[in-house]
Amino acid sequence: MKLNVTKYICYNAFIACVYLALVYIFQFMSFGAIQFRIAEAMTILPSLFPFSVAGLTIGCFLSNFMSVWGWSDLVFGTLCTLVAGLITSKIKNPFLAALPPVLINSFGLPLVWLLLGGETVYWINVLWMLLGQTVVLYAVGVPVYYLAKRNLSALIQPEKDKKEE
Repeated sequence: MKLNVTKYICYNAFIACVYLALVYIFQFMSFGAIQFRIAEAMTILPSLFPFSVAGLTIGCFLSNFMSVWGWSDLVFGTLCTLVAGLITSKIKNPFLAALPPVLINSFGLPLVWLLLGGETVYWINVLWMLLGQTVVLYAVGVPVYYLAKRNLSALIQPEKDKKEE
């Protein structure tokens, strides 16, 4: 899907703002070993709109300024979102597309916490992250996918964008 530069910037700015707003609103449950980050439901969007990886990554980066993990969450949390988004953009089935964010965050973030000296038990944190990510991605993310497919695909119109260039 090729977008002109203006649309690409606008769509990604909007996605980043929505992600940031959702983390801010649900801040109380968006950070920590036990988290249900509602904004993560949006990480399924690259399956429909591959360009959205940029907006999700920027939104995650900005959101992680609120994190108690500081610079490590800014770097590694954002990196997890970027990698998950790039992989998700190659998967078209929504139930499979939810897996990269679930698995990468569930195994990656507890590893970062452990390596940076957090007093954590790796496998317990993996299980808690797996629970939170799975609930958010499958209970909220998959319905978001179908809503976006039904309501946003027609607005973006990639075929029309190609003709305008």
